[in-house]
Order: sequence, then C-alpha cells, then structure tokens
Amino acid sequence: MKRTVFLMVALFALMAVGLYAQTEADFDVTVSKDGKSVSIDGYKGSATTVNIPAKIKNLPVTIIGGSAFEDNKKITSVVIPNGVTSIENSAFKACSITSITIPNSVTSIGEQVFVRCGSLTSVTIGSGVKSIGNNAFDGCFYLTSVTIPNSVTSIGNNAFANCTRLTNVMIGNGVTSIGSNAFRYDESLTSVTFGGTIPSNGFNANAFNGLGDIRDKYLAAGGGAGTYTRPDGKGTAWTKGASATAAPAADGTPGLKFDLTPDKKGYIVSKGTLHPTSDANVVIPATYNNLPVMAIANSAFNDLPLIRSVTIPVSVIEIGLVAFSGCASLNSVTFGGANTKFGVTEFPEGDLLAKYKAGGAGTYTRNGKTWTKK
Repeated sequence: MKRTVFLMVALFALMAVGLYAQTEADFDVTVSKDGKSVSIDGYKGSATTVNIPAKIKNLPVTIIGGSAFEDNKKITSVVIPNGVTSIENSAFKACSITSITIPNSVTSIGEQVFVRCGSLTSVTIGSGVKSIGNNAFDGCFYLTSVTIPNSVTSIGNNAFANCTRLTNVMIGNGVTSIGSNAFRYDESLTSVTFGGTIPSNGFNANAFNGLGDIRDKYLAAGGGAGTYTRPDGKGTAWTKGASATAAPAADGTPGLKFDLTPDKKGYIVSKGTLHPTSDANVVIPATYNNLPVMAIANSAFNDLPLIRSVTIPVSVIEIGLVAFSGCASLNSVTFGGANTKFGVTEFPEGDLLAKYKAGGAGTYTRNGKTWTKK
C-alpha cells in the first residue's frame, strides 16, 4: 500500500511540472508520400518539456512542419531527435521555449522558425545545418551568444535581427552569404568572429545595419577572417584582433587559421578552409605575422573534398595525422623542401610517403594510388 501511494505521489509530481513522457497521440503527424517517414504538424499535449519521439507509427520523424508549435506558451523546452533533417517555416514561432539544441542531422532551418521566441536564452546549432532562413531568430531578445557552425553557407535576411542582448557571434568558415539586416538592431553586439572568407557580393551591405563599419573593415585590405570588436555596444568603429585571423591572400590561401607554436617561435596551420581559391588550389604560406609556418595540425584539412592541389613550403617541417586524409580530389602536392615529416595516413591512400622520401622537394601527382614526381 505504501509503495502504491508513493508511486501515485511521484506520478502527480511529475505531471504537475509537465515532465511525463510524450505519446504518439500528443502529436499531429503526416506520413510522407512514399510512406517512409513522418512530419510533425502539431502538438496537443500539455507537458512543458517536450521530447519529440524519434519514431511515430513506427516511422522515423524527419521533419518538424510549418507552425507545428507556433504560439505555444506552455512549452519551455523541446528535444529534437537526431534524424530530423528539416525544421520548416514558423515551426516554433512565438513559443516560450528557453533553450533549443538543433541536432547534427538537421540541414535547414526555415524562415521565422524561432521568430519572437522572447524567452529563448540558448541555442545550439548542429554541424549539419547548411542554411539559416530569413527571420529565423528575429526578436529573440534574450539570446546573448550564437555560434554558427562551419557547415552553414548562408544566413538569411533578418536572421538574427532584433536580438538586442546578443553580445557575441561566431560565424563559421563555410558562410559565403549574409543577408540584408541579418544582425540589425543587435545593439549589444561587441564581438564578431569570422572563420572564413565571405565575398563582397555575398556580404550584404546592410547585414549589420546600424552597427558601424564592421563590414567595411572585414572587406578592407588586412581584413578577412578574424575577431572584430568594439569597446561597447554603441560605438561604430570596429577593430580586428590579432587572433584567429586568416592569411592575407598574397601570402597563401584565404581562410586558414593559425595558432602559435608552444615556444612562440612559429605558427601551425590549425584549420583548413572549406572554400579554397576558385580552382581549389591550397597554398600554405611560408610565414605568418613575420614568423615561419612550421607545421600543419592533425586533421587540419581532413574531408575537404574540393581541394585538388596543395603547396607546402620548405618552412613546414611536420604534417599532423590525417591532415589531408579524405581529400578525395587531391591529386597534386608540391613540397618546397625535402625534410617535411609525415606518415602514411596524412594524405589520400597511396605511396606518396615512399615517393617523397626517395624524391624530396618537388611536385607529386596522383593516378589512383600511385604518386609520381614531375
């Protein structure tokens, strides 16, 4: 009897705070035309924390449909399962959610998905997202920090507009387009880090409308990737910092990230670029900030399929594990010196290590698994 009473009390306590598990009946769904998946079209449960099932009707949930949770003032937290690939327009518009994690399986965030979610304080954007739609986070007043992953290529118009408490933004190295008014009225913004190279025709003139000269500084000579700050949320003049900066175009491929060696006598290429120059030829500079570039870090260029050639200067004495592994299109490597150390896994499968040990400096080209010195 005591056990029964205890279980009943526990159950009522959980229901009181809305933490009971969801059932399929809590969701309106649509089965895809091919009958292989479902989309969430609505929620009629009463829980404050919503765990969207990975499967409904024994089919995977792949889409959160348009306006599925729009204007729901009861829910404060939503867990989206890995397997969802798309969050459609206005899915969570004007909800009371306080935090959201978008899983790596999601590839697109539609328009107005989180617009006017005035209680949202934290968002984690998964590494599979490629596009952030217009007005996606417009009016999320309590957001203070946003990290846009390297997978994202486009940030839509007004995507983060009116996020008045936003102080810090990190933009990944895959972004090539930032829309009009993307960060308009983000008056508290004091730090923006650009991870890569955004062409002038992709960086809308009004992207940071009303926030000073950050676009001009980014596109000017000596600008590009790096961290830009202003001393307070009201200044119009931005200053580029010395860290996380990209190599100037004249000294190597734009978009590379460099870290000082432990002894501070040189630099390591710590991160490659998803967008090498138009012909996909990566050039590692011999110097950076007047110090030699001495190494390429583990996995620095791993799985960047656009790269077709790499030029490595004599200053580089070591290449880290799997640094260029997975670069399926890489078929030309030029070594400036004969003393660069690397192993068999650092480049796409083949006999490059043996050929380099025998041949030294020069250009090596690949046909299948066979490398040949020109």
